[in-house]
Amino acid sequence: MDAAAKRAAAVGEVRRLVGEGATLKDALAAEGVSETTFRRWAARLDAGGVADLADRPKSGRPPSVTLGDDEKALLRRVYLQSNRAERTGSMTMAARIAARDEANCLAPGTRAAILAERSTKHALPTPVRLAMREVAPAVFARYRDPRAGQNDGIYVPGWLRRDEETGRLLLPGERQVWDDASVNVAVAVPWAGRGDKAGDKWGWRAARYQLLAGIDCATDFFCGFGYVMRTSDGYRACDVANVMHRVWRQQGFMPRKVVLEGGSWQAQTTLDFLKTAGVGIVSAKGRPNQKLVENYFNRLWTALSIFLPSYGQIGRYRGEMRRENLNWMKVLSGSADPRKHFPTLKVFLHALNRAVDYLRWERVESKLYGTWQPQEAYKGAAANALKLVDGLERYALPVVARRQLRRGGMVFVTAETQMEGLRHEYAFATREGWRYDGAPVVVRFDPATAAERGAVIELAQGWRDFRAGTVVDAAAPCVSAPPDFLSDSGIFDLRGAGRHEHAANRAAVRSVVTAYDTRGPVATDLEDGVVTGFGIRGGVPVAADTNEATQEPDEAAIAALEAEERLMAFA
Repeated sequence: MDAAAKRAAAVGEVRRLVGEGATLKDALAAEGVSETTFRRWAARLDAGGVADLADRPKSGRPPSVTLGDDEKALLRRVYLQSNRAERTGSMTMAARIAARDEANCLAPGTRAAILAERSTKHALPTPVRLAMREVAPAVFARYRDPRAGQNDGIYVPGWLRRDEETGRLLLPGERQVWDDASVNVAVAVPWAGRGDKAGDKWGWRAARYQLLAGIDCATDFFCGFGYVMRTSDGYRACDVANVMHRVWRQQGFMPRKVVLEGGSWQAQTTLDFLKTAGVGIVSAKGRPNQKLVENYFNRLWTALSIFLPSYGQIGRYRGEMRRENLNWMKVLSGSADPRKHFPTLKVFLHALNRAVDYLRWERVESKLYGTWQPQEAYKGAAANALKLVDGLERYALPVVARRQLRRGGMVFVTAETQMEGLRHEYAFATREGWRYDGAPVVVRFDPATAAERGAVIELAQGWRDFRAGTVVDAAAPCVSAPPDFLSDSGIFDLRGAGRHEHAANRAAVRSVVTAYDTRGPVATDLEDGVVTGFGIRGGVPVAADTNEATQEPDEAAIAALEAEERLMAFA
């Protein structure tokens, strides 16, 4: 049936329905025809019959050029190869380059039409422009990145709070979305390094750092954040894993899945960490799956702008931070004290925590899902999440170094401290390092918590009768002096821990020697009355410096050992 016959049938059907009692509106809706179109077709049908409903010749100027299928395909191909913006090309350049190449399939008339003199070269013939318009932005994205079409898709409002497989609403604690935010606020940090003009003069420097944060997808609850103090190369995959582990350890459970962008968020270190944890990944590469956390950041910056002092203006748009930029240049040159123009790190983090706390209790209003309070809605999240995996921490520690145990179980690692730009030598004493003296080991630790949590030390390869990966010490204490910069928490003297580990190691070694020494008792009475007993008593090896109930080094015995060594030193 041609177009004229179809139109005549539609007019007849509408008239039939109206004649049977239907309203004109319902009859038009049933046929999918507007009232204006119906009246125009009906008038032409009544005046000239079915033949008058055929398409009439179009008025206006005829097209300047008619393109064949091969010509259209060529123009689209050249346009696809052009690269002007992220998801588009240059029609003008693509068409004119194709027209100047006489070796392709463009007809002479087409070439002339494209290169004709006009008021502007960008005024291409309409058929040429329409042909290239068939190359959509999604086609450009896939052409430039073959993976682009694997993850992106049509945006469906509300989908980010639903399970991607079943479509059901997510439960609190089930899925988190993580992202980074470059904080525009410059902060003043204590500085004892060299090479920074402000630091050399004032003892403080100014810097801008990265905020890594996780949001619960079901409730908008702010799960936690890490403030990564690196400016030279931004944050790294080890920082991503470390921040996630800290947050999960603090809340006591892990989400079943995380939504992550590319880059460091899906680097091999991060993937190994998540695989070990058993946490799945929802890839957000090339699609708006980060929208939940991005919207949260928008609200967070608004709240932060209120809680920060006036000199901490966060500036979200270009050109509105002229004063701050001028102050930034003054500080970088060393002519101004950073604390005069920028909040200290402590003040900034206090304001950030206040803004986060406000949003945790501020209700969320959704057109699709109603209203809720994140803090209340997140209660019971542990029941929908995963149990924290034991031993996961070693995969999240930011410093990983290969060393050799020496000096009776000591390792030394020089690494960047939690203060960007400052390097420090960390020394760790293993509790039973004397058993592995000389062994190659892998040392893992976090400079920010080295004093409190120590280091994980394991064999780097098979050594003697021990397999690779054998844990030498799961929490080897840090015994070196702290990094040389000011801290609100104070400077810790860790020498006591070093003395304790050293004495305990000596005690353990002497116990083993005594157990297998056939020369007999070697106990001596010291002048100060303290008796240290090592030897064979009744044929049973006794370690006099070990508490049998706890199998831990006895403090009194250790003190006796130290007293003995002092006497021997002055003998």
